[in-house]
Amino acid sequence: MLNKPGTYTIQVCLGTACYLKGGDIIIEELEKQKGLTVGGLTEDGKFSLEAVRCVGCCGLAPVMTIAGEVFGKVTKEQVAGVLDKFS
Repeated sequence: MLNKPGTYTIQVCLGTACYLKGGDIIIEELEKQKGLTVGGLTEDGKFSLEAVRCVGCCGLAPVMTIAGEVFGKVTKEQVAGVLDKFS
């Protein structure tokens, strides 16, 4: 990441299992809800977004982490609720 990281770094796994189960859809939802792009930062500096290749939780695909906390089997409908935990 070339930009300063946000207060909370969001990592979305795009390894094989997570990609096949919708990791890319999670990234699209973050773009829609927060205006985040991979490598980007929200305007308020709160969140930054990284696409990663594997977090080692393939059985929980798709996986996203925020500030080291792992969220598994994430659906696009759950993204807002997960983000609310860090508001």
